[in-house]
Amino acid sequence: MKKRFSTRWTMAIVAFLVLLIAAAIGSSAQGNTKKTFTIGIDNGSGYGFPFPAAEGKGVAAMAKQLGVKVIANFDGKNDPQKEAANVQDLIALKPDGVLMMPSDAAEAASLVDKMSAAGIKVISVHSVVGANRKLADVYPKLTALVIENEVGASATAGKMAKKALPNGGKVGLVLGQAGYAEVGLRRTGFLQGIAGSKLKVVAQQPGDWTATKGQAACQGMLSANPDIVLFYSQSDDMGVGCAKAVKNAGSKAKVIGMGGSKLGMAAIKQGGAYYGTVCYKPYDAGKIAMKRMYDNLTGKLKDKAKLVFYNTPGITKANASQCVGQW
Repeated sequence: MKKRFSTRWTMAIVAFLVLLIAAAIGSSAQGNTKKTFTIGIDNGSGYGFPFPAAEGKGVAAMAKQLGVKVIANFDGKNDPQKEAANVQDLIALKPDGVLMMPSDAAEAASLVDKMSAAGIKVISVHSVVGANRKLADVYPKLTALVIENEVGASATAGKMAKKALPNGGKVGLVLGQAGYAEVGLRRTGFLQGIAGSKLKVVAQQPGDWTATKGQAACQGMLSANPDIVLFYSQSDDMGVGCAKAVKNAGSKAKVIGMGGSKLGMAAIKQGGAYYGTVCYKPYDAGKIAMKRMYDNLTGKLKDKAKLVFYNTPGITKANASQCVGQW
């Protein structure tokens, strides 16, 4: 009798211990799934520009949706030195991850190195990291690069140009600001797109991403080459300015831009010189980047230098309804 009683108590104690261990494991697992991750935002390009501002809004919206805590949202004001100081402050805050929109591709590499060394995951949005780096050659210390297929998208612009001007003619390029990786990538893609046509690039001028400077660039190119038949602008803002220069000069040149901005879409719908654009979605890109970061922090994904694209269709007046300007 005594032996049976002892065995019964032993079994009860063992069962109780098993329940305790199971509860502890369940509690631990539940705690992990409910962890609030902290994210820092390095908007090196700055909120003064519509495109990175839209990216930042997309990042913030997805962070709220996922329950991620944004502990710092730094505006680099398109100044690499200010951005570098902001990154030092970010590192001191020890976030789980950082989403960055670099102001300068070459300078961004050292910033990613520093954050990576501090154990912080980094995803770059819309900008290649590293000087003269090919799009597919993602900087190795990045978790991911969420970006438009800059070469493919600008090649789409080139193909649109071939369709719009099958007889060819002279072309002027309106370039973005020096230091941005997009400038070289969008030029490369456009040239690929017009390959085999009778379109010939005869001039190029920087427009620094603004309508005012885009207008000035096209005025200068038209003065030297009044028979230009097409301007390819690396952004819609510059392209809208360029279209004004075309109108003022009495030129019949067409303008093809990049970006699908609100200004660009309005110009396309109105008709006139602004023929088309390629639709970028910075707000969506920001959301995609934030979700990608979250999935890497939770272990759902294990990205390493992952290249992430989204669709960027070519847009003319005929299919303008397919692009809603996000910036």
